[in-house]
Amino acid sequence: MLQRAFINNGEQIGTKYVYEQTLDSHSPISSDYLAVVREVYAEPRGVDHLAPSPFKQALAALGAEGSVLVISRPSNSSRSFTAYALFAHLLNDGVITEVRPLSFGGSKHFPTRRLPHDHECGYLLELPPDEDDFVVDASFGGNLNKLVERLQHRRCRLIVLTRPEQWRRISHGAPDGVAPNLGIVTPRDIAERWLLGQEPDFPAHQWLDHADIEPLLAGQAPTDVLNLVYLMLEEHRTSQSAAADATDPGQALKRPRDRSPRRTFAEQVANVAAAHSNWEDALYTWHEPEGRSRTSFERNFLLAAAVLRGDPVGHVYARAAKLTEQLDSLKVEVEGQREPGVIAMTKAIGAEREGDGTLTFTRPHWDDAAIEYFWNDRPLARTTFLKWLAQAPVPDPNTSKEALEITSREGRLALAERVGQFALRWAVRHRRQTPLERIVEEWHKHGTTRELWPLAVEILDSAAIHAVSAPYIHSMLLAWSNRSQPHLQRAVVDVCTGAFGRRHTAKALRRLRNVAAQGHPDVIDALREAVRVLWEDPTVRQMLFGYVIDWCKSDTTSQTVGHRTFTALALNSPPETAGLPPLLQAMTEENRDEEDSFRPTLQGLVTGWRTLLRQAAGPAGERDLDKGVFTWLDAALESHTLKSTVLDTLREAVNVPGAEGPALRETLRTSSQWWVQGLDRPYSAERESLKRELSALLDQDLLARRQQPITALPSSAGTPVDEPQGSAAEADVA
Repeated sequence: MLQRAFINNGEQIGTKYVYEQTLDSHSPISSDYLAVVREVYAEPRGVDHLAPSPFKQALAALGAEGSVLVISRPSNSSRSFTAYALFAHLLNDGVITEVRPLSFGGSKHFPTRRLPHDHECGYLLELPPDEDDFVVDASFGGNLNKLVERLQHRRCRLIVLTRPEQWRRISHGAPDGVAPNLGIVTPRDIAERWLLGQEPDFPAHQWLDHADIEPLLAGQAPTDVLNLVYLMLEEHRTSQSAAADATDPGQALKRPRDRSPRRTFAEQVANVAAAHSNWEDALYTWHEPEGRSRTSFERNFLLAAAVLRGDPVGHVYARAAKLTEQLDSLKVEVEGQREPGVIAMTKAIGAEREGDGTLTFTRPHWDDAAIEYFWNDRPLARTTFLKWLAQAPVPDPNTSKEALEITSREGRLALAERVGQFALRWAVRHRRQTPLERIVEEWHKHGTTRELWPLAVEILDSAAIHAVSAPYIHSMLLAWSNRSQPHLQRAVVDVCTGAFGRRHTAKALRRLRNVAAQGHPDVIDALREAVRVLWEDPTVRQMLFGYVIDWCKSDTTSQTVGHRTFTALALNSPPETAGLPPLLQAMTEENRDEEDSFRPTLQGLVTGWRTLLRQAAGPAGERDLDKGVFTWLDAALESHTLKSTVLDTLREAVNVPGAEGPALRETLRTSSQWWVQGLDRPYSAERESLKRELSALLDQDLLARRQQPITALPSSAGTPVDEPQGSAAEADVA
């Protein structure tokens, strides 16, 4: 995946689309995307050039019904792309009808019953990376034999993605030859296929055999090769466009005077080589010119223009002054005429002012390189720069008013995305959380309901499922989940609610558990939504339910996290939603025999309901309690299957010793009476009958408890201590 610091010209739409689409295990991969993969994929070469390539051998093996192939490669080695290329050929040959991703699920096992019931499908299963207390079970390799039988019966194929160290641990008992060596592909082959796939007439050999380009390809990973590919494509297209403009006098007049109408091939190669090295030599010459010194404002204007690409020049000018003040403690008076103006500063940094008031650079990726140069050249200024960077997309009405220029919402969001991607790249590359922490902190201040926060979450979420960045982002989210800062915890919860939670559900659960232990009030509602989202995966319900009940048991979290998360499962959201809430759905007969089915325990339900009843003292608690009682009694009235579960749960929830028992029973009786008849609920004889049945059960439990031997405990009066006799709470016997 190509993702330069501050640029994305749309070439990776297909890649972004497939990464987003594969999150839904029910959606097939687009056949159009697979057709593109087939065109640009470079097949690995084998040792024996006369024998079929390892790729073609693997393709032939996958032709057999029920076949399984394991691709064991490290990250950033085209594992997924190779799998898609294999499936693309099978789809093109009519061997399969569609390609679907499979979610591994929340447990450490992948049972055969998790395979869908479709026929003639190609399935892609990525094993989650091992992590501390979650690892794929060592029996996975042996279980592949069972998967083969199920796949063969349905004429399907399966490709499994794993890593060498993981496969060594779990491969015992796997079918022979299931993980072949697929060979290696040279960087040059990758570049040539992508170049010709993008432009069939591209002079690939002329470019790739050039003495200045060959060293740039040597030993490069696929991602780095693609970066170079797009630099070459951009230069070639720019030159072709300039040549076309030269034949149109009208276009030639529009071209700035000091821009070359068309670069020679040697100039194009030189630009690519310089951009590949981030223009370091040229930027050094600019920063340290002979015979003079650049002013702080000039340096910061270049940096601000590089970051704020697409912003009106007035905003760049004002932001550069602010950056100078923060970095160098120098007050730049940009309101008057004491300092150099926009025209002087634009010429100083070698930029061009366009007709719409924005700045552009004539050298490709000069803006990206300027940021890289500053980052490498001024390490002690990084923290201050990151704070300024995170604040750059935040609306500044004062600057817009003074400069009489308006920055559009689309422009600010585009800037925010570039800022976020820069922070992400540096965080992952240098294993430092600070860049992303600054982004999250500043954008959280702007409000979680405003546009910047969802973008921050989206950046983190996408990085958490991308092969290159995922390992570090996973560890970073784990570290954030144990820290007390609300903005970091909110980011963790929101990411766990998104694509990361659906792709790596077990990992998301552990991070949510850590956040819940903190019990911060600012993240409780988000945590509630995360529980609902994760519950949709049947494989994690047992673990998730256990966490929720543990939160309900804890004195520190029962009244906050425990109450909110249990109601997330015990009630519908929104309340007017038709059907049973999640917990009652899990209790129905229809779900018992489904794959990964889970039936909540009675004791767990009782613990959650006690938390709900204890919260009834507050207004919000009363609303949740009444909604819960109404919903569950409605279910008991409509379903004979659920009736005993509902009544047993409610009666046990209030069957506790001591002074708390009467209070809980009174609370339940009152709510059930409102269920029978209330302000917006007309009287119902059926509801009255069920309410009487519940009351009779409560009375039986109370009588049984009073008949138990009383254990004498020391008290101030020297008399046995038991729950109050004949209290007003027990007078309401229906």
